[in-house]
Amino acid sequence: MIPLNLKLRNFMCYRENVPPLSFDGIHTACLAGDNGNGKSALVDAMTWALWGRARARSDDDLIHTGDREMEVEFDFAVGRQPYRIIRKRARPKRSSGAGQSVLEFQMATDSGFKSISGNSIAQTQQKITSTLHMDYDTFINSAFLRQGHADEFTTKRPTERKEVLASILGLAYYDQLEDRARELARQQEFEKAQMENTLRDISDELALKPDYEAELEKAQHVLTQIEEVAREKESQLNELRQQRDTLENKKVQLDQLETATRDRQRSLELLEAQVSQLQSRINEHETLIARRDTIESGYKQYNEAKKRFDELDQKFRHSVNLEKQKAQLESRIKEASQNLLTGHALVQERVKDLETRIAEFARKQGQIQQLQARMGSLTENEEALGQKKKLGQELQAAVNYLESSIGQLEQELKELGEKLDLLATQTAARCPLCETELGAEGLKLIAAKYTAEKQGKADLLTSNRVEIDHKRSELESLNHEVALLETRLNQEKVNLQSQASLLNKEANEAADARKQLTAERERLSEIEGQLAKKDFASRELEILGEVEQQLATLNYDSGQHEQLRQQLQALEQYESPMRKLEEADRLIDQEKESMSQADTHARELRTSVESDDQKREALARELEVLPRFIAEITDAENEYRELEQQQKQAQETLWNVKAKLQHCDELEKRQKEKEKALAQSAREESIYKELARAFGKSGIQALLIEMALPDIEVEANRLLGRMTDNRMHVKFETQRETKKGDVVETLDITISDELGTRNYEMFSGGEAFRINFAIRIALSRLLARRAGAPLPTLIIDEGFGTQDSTGIEKLKEAINSIQDDFERILVITHIEELRDAFPTRIDVVKTDEGSTLSIN
Repeated sequence: MIPLNLKLRNFMCYRENVPPLSFDGIHTACLAGDNGNGKSALVDAMTWALWGRARARSDDDLIHTGDREMEVEFDFAVGRQPYRIIRKRARPKRSSGAGQSVLEFQMATDSGFKSISGNSIAQTQQKITSTLHMDYDTFINSAFLRQGHADEFTTKRPTERKEVLASILGLAYYDQLEDRARELARQQEFEKAQMENTLRDISDELALKPDYEAELEKAQHVLTQIEEVAREKESQLNELRQQRDTLENKKVQLDQLETATRDRQRSLELLEAQVSQLQSRINEHETLIARRDTIESGYKQYNEAKKRFDELDQKFRHSVNLEKQKAQLESRIKEASQNLLTGHALVQERVKDLETRIAEFARKQGQIQQLQARMGSLTENEEALGQKKKLGQELQAAVNYLESSIGQLEQELKELGEKLDLLATQTAARCPLCETELGAEGLKLIAAKYTAEKQGKADLLTSNRVEIDHKRSELESLNHEVALLETRLNQEKVNLQSQASLLNKEANEAADARKQLTAERERLSEIEGQLAKKDFASRELEILGEVEQQLATLNYDSGQHEQLRQQLQALEQYESPMRKLEEADRLIDQEKESMSQADTHARELRTSVESDDQKREALARELEVLPRFIAEITDAENEYRELEQQQKQAQETLWNVKAKLQHCDELEKRQKEKEKALAQSAREESIYKELARAFGKSGIQALLIEMALPDIEVEANRLLGRMTDNRMHVKFETQRETKKGDVVETLDITISDELGTRNYEMFSGGEAFRINFAIRIALSRLLARRAGAPLPTLIIDEGFGTQDSTGIEKLKEAINSIQDDFERILVITHIEELRDAFPTRIDVVKTDEGSTLSIN
């Protein structure tokens, strides 16, 4: 991973409009600036973009105080392929809610950056990690020397150190191979057990084959006997069925004959009834024809009376409609007048209410002026509060810096005391490199140097403690004052905003009331004018006059109408006889002809019925033997069905036995196949178990770590010798002897100097940093050279504060000596001696608008 470009917004101490940090043309650079300016925050932005992790406990802690969201855009290259990551984070809108995160992964193409993100943030993060071939923990244990964590690798347990080396060497692939081999071995073991069970089941079933063969022979014999008896019974049954079919055909003929006889009898009865009805109607027609003169005279008087009655009835209906229309018009005219009066009263009430509301608001103008004056005073107090908060932040930064310095001084004093105690117990010592005696004078010289250094640091510690007490007291007083002022301002602000909101609402309502008052007054004048002129329902009044005129000209006489109704009722008795007389004239000749034809047809039907009776009696005598044949056929069919059932059962038995024998043949073939597969599965199980042991941590992984350790040791001692004038030496031990005398696998680090071989914890802060620096640089070079996961980038964050001037020079020489092994080297420091020690310097400055940066 090679950094190319970094853009950030509202990330930690950085705000908006931060210039992008371009690494184009940068090989070795120094990130310089005072403590707290935001040097380490730039590296945090890179790691948060790549892995979503940084120094903070949560993503929301990385967002700049007072802002709602942040964003980091990071361009980097893996090999020659550029990539871009855009990661965003927004705070939750409610305290109980969850924040929103966005992650976009892009790859550079000829047409620009193209998204290669997954379906979720987790899938996208997995793609990024796979592209980098490393996770965050491997990065901070090798290529990134974090501030205060330079000993990340040295202080780990041996097992954890091996895990870091395994990650750097990419040995996780062998863990996957081991798991896959174990899984395949378990699969083969499971399949082998299944096949053994299957073979046992096959053997048990094949043992029954002789019994199946005997059952087959017996079933074939039984089936042959049943088939012979069934053929004889079927022949007898067919003869009986033929005789039954002949009789049943005659029975059908008898049924058809009886049906035809019944139909003819019903037709004869209908004809006789028809002749009687026709004779009765002819008699009625002749009676009406005899009364013709009387009926025709009465019907003529009925028609004349009905005509005069219909004319008066039409006038009556028209007069009823006009009266109904007149009542409706009078009702609408009265309703229009009442509506105008009601509207006039409502408008008067609204005018009075609007005038009252306008007068009430006019009395509150003085309150608005007072509120504006109080708002101006509140703005001045807020500006004063902001100045006090800024002063508090400056005091807090100073306290944090002093606390860090005091902790470091206390640790250095402790280390110096331990060294002096160790020198006090030494009577003679050898140099760990040249093996020469130091002598008493050499030991005294070293002790005097440590004593002077201890006294200087103790004086500085006392001065820092006095200063931090003063700063803390001043900060506590200022914080208390700010809290009281902020509470009072917030309360007053809420009260003023509430009053202003209420007055603004009342002002808007008063303006609306003035507009409504003008409109309502105009409406009131309009209604009063209509009432004065009676200008309403004009169309209804006009129509009402027309209706009254039509009623006067209609000239309807109700008495004459009633007299004609009574006359018409008396003459209605001639209407029905007249219709019947007309029908008699039209139908009498036709009905006399129909009666003659019906009488002839009836005589013919009586002859046919007598002939059918004779045929029916003959067929009935022949069908007397049919019930006996039906009983015999039923018995024969029952016997035949029983034989068929026995034959079917015998066939099923035969088929079942044949199926069992066929299954035995298939089992014999399957048995041979399973025995062959069982042998193959056992061979593959053995191979996979052996592969799992080979791919495991005690196999090829241990061998690769053993092969890598000499290179790491040589590189670490080369750098450590350069930084200590060959006084110190580091060694990696992969085995150690237990108290029982056994040899176990480990990864211990032993360090020696002119005082001999000691534990890591016994060295001073400056010495420990040089040891950590040498080992971590060796790990970074190993990672940079590893095939498949190139990381030609080294980042060193602080740690130089424990070094004296000579140590700093040695560190500068060591960094310059390894610069050809890396594409990018970034050194983060606030020490003045290192600011101009490298070709490029990136200055980080803190301003009122947040931190910013520039490249020199």
